Amino acid sequence: MRNHQRQSQLMNRHGVGDAFGLIVHHDLATMLTWIPVVRADSDIEGIHQVRVALRRMRAAASVFSKAMPQNILTKWTEEMRWMASSLGPMRDLDVFITESLTPIVGKTPFTQGETVLMALTKNRRRQLFTEVQNTLESPRYHTFVEDFSRWLEGHQWFQGDIPVQDRLKMTQGVRGFAIKSLDRRLQKLRLPVEDLASLPDAQLHALRIACKKMRYTADFFSTLFPEDKLKPFIRRLKAIQTILGLMNDVAILPNTLNTLLEGVTDPDVWRYSGAVLGWHAKGYDDARKRLAHHWSHFLTTPPPWRCES
Repeated sequence: MRNHQRQSQLMNRHGVGDAFGLIVHHDLATMLTWIPVVRADSDIEGIHQVRVALRRMRAAASVFSKAMPQNILTKWTEEMRWMASSLGPMRDLDVFITESLTPIVGKTPFTQGETVLMALTKNRRRQLFTEVQNTLESPRYHTFVEDFSRWLEGHQWFQGDIPVQDRLKMTQGVRGFAIKSLDRRLQKLRLPVEDLASLPDAQLHALRIACKKMRYTADFFSTLFPEDKLKPFIRRLKAIQTILGLMNDVAILPNTLNTLLEGVTDPDVWRYSGAVLGWHAKGYDDARKRLAHHWSHFLTTPPPWRCES
């Protein structure tokens, strides 16, 4: 299931409106494939993939809103945002466990602190899993899935009294629209490499989100452009996303630990928590150094959608 196909079968012959339907229907199907995994809590990848599918659908809505009647997608993106936010705390804690705690198990002298923090974390995860289950059992979730699926199946964005200019936008060929959309996304990433060193964590987080949106948009339209030219672009973007993700995980560590340790007075637990922070702080520094190198390579990569096939 981890290798579930990301791309929809989009072709140059499709119009913009049909392309939207193909892309979002594909991601909704992906989300629904992983929902049983989340319900069973059988693989932490499940909640991650559900949230990725939700982000991709919101990204698609943002891209295609340029060709659709105003506010036609607002209702759906609000529900996607609600659902992603409901699942977010559990996913964040899973990342904390696998990326921050597990790598240093047994590698510090603070064994009592390690045991207590792990117990607190597992208890908190049980609470968050209950909240996730409540979300997936809620009438709001079921209404969203049923209504949105029906809306997609009926191509409802084509229905009703749509202004002529919007109908023309939705029936235009998708390739030209894709090129303009990719250009807009890429323009937001034209940050000089020398400016990276001074970016605070909040702006690095914003850059990480912009990279995700660029990646998703490139994925949406990947079947329209030569694979041999698109792969290097996406590969370099993935490398940057990995580094920025690692840096973000470290940046939010203090808040995560403070939440878990609220009311805890055992000094060994706090010493172990300090060791966790110190262990990963070195990784943060190394990642920042690698970021400039990868960013400079990315900036020199020609946009594959502008290359001759």
